[in-house]
Amino acid sequence: MDGLAYLDSLCLHRVKPGLSRILKILDAFGNPQHRVPSLIVGGTNGKGSVSATISSVLESQGYKTALYTSPHLLSVTERIKVNGREIPVDTLSNLLLEIKEVALKLHEEPSFFEVLTAVAFLYFAGEKADISVLEVGMGGRWDATNVVTPLVSVITNVSMDHMEFLGNTIEEIASEKAGIIKPSVPVVTGARDKALRKIELVARENLSPTVVLYRDFAYEGKNPKNFTYLGPLWHLKGLSLNLQGLFQLENASVAISALECLSRYHGIKIEENNLRTALSTTRWEGRMEVLRESPPLILDGAHNRAGAAALRDSLKHMFPGKRFVFLIGMLSDKDHSGYIEELVEITDTVVVTNIPSKRGTDAKTLASKFRYHTNRVEVVEDIEKALCRVANLEAPVCITGSLYLVAEAKKLLGKEVLL
Repeated sequence: MDGLAYLDSLCLHRVKPGLSRILKILDAFGNPQHRVPSLIVGGTNGKGSVSATISSVLESQGYKTALYTSPHLLSVTERIKVNGREIPVDTLSNLLLEIKEVALKLHEEPSFFEVLTAVAFLYFAGEKADISVLEVGMGGRWDATNVVTPLVSVITNVSMDHMEFLGNTIEEIASEKAGIIKPSVPVVTGARDKALRKIELVARENLSPTVVLYRDFAYEGKNPKNFTYLGPLWHLKGLSLNLQGLFQLENASVAISALECLSRYHGIKIEENNLRTALSTTRWEGRMEVLRESPPLILDGAHNRAGAAALRDSLKHMFPGKRFVFLIGMLSDKDHSGYIEELVEITDTVVVTNIPSKRGTDAKTLASKFRYHTNRVEVVEDIEKALCRVANLEAPVCITGSLYLVAEAKKLLGKEVLL
């Protein structure tokens, strides 16, 4: 069995709370997670964009920068990068086999995510990275990434998602996400209200300084191509983002604040021209990704109510007055009614399809929920037929609801099978 076959044999979605398994495995390898200084990025939405932005700026500054993110769209190697280059498949396979051998000796059964996280730490240490950016998989307290003492902890925001694992209230979810806060380590957050109060409580208990959006830093402007960042040290005018969507203004500001903390608390040099260049070139696929300008064809991985609201606001800003055909497929554990409620205002038609996941909601079941909110709902169960149905319409189209659907769309549309 090669390493990739071993990875495939692990249950992708089995969630087993606790850090004991990964800590034992990492200890057997000499604790590679402590060999590279890191930032950890948690939160409900925007983690990937924030992580990618921080990584891009650090790389532009000349640091050998490691980035660990999840999930992937097309290849598992996307999750583990150094200076923007994915881990080679052979290296990944070899490291997986090493971890498999150690896990067997320890009589441990690590999860898919734990094994990949261990691979990332081993690879980053082996590559002698200067710094790493670690995106939390889910929650924070028991997440496999939460085995480091970071230079900065980031919690982008908190909203309702993964309730079966994290809790049924904002406070409970915020408490799980605040698990990445470590003693005396600065915390940057865009969280608000009840979630912010919980995060600040945990930070006070840990004597960790908090840096809060709209209190300690902010942005001015509603144009991602021209906005201002205002922070304790930095006042940056005329910033321009490559990433699309109004919500990226907040994500970018959180990322800049984390970089400002690196400078402020750790003396890590960030030059303004490098920061500006990185912001204007950072890419993050599957998030407000414009595949075609006219008529618009957009991919976005929004999969919860807060994400849908952010998507709606961005589409309204980018395409004022337009109504969209939405192709939607969703996992079964999501707030389907809340999701479509946020999009109805700019919806022409909803086409519902199945997604390639055992946890996917049946298209007919999803459509029946959506029909409580709009009567313009079609069901096309086969994903390729659904993509054919929407890809060549003259109307604006947005493919959303799940990264599984976005990934499938990228596969098929990227090969120009349908476009």
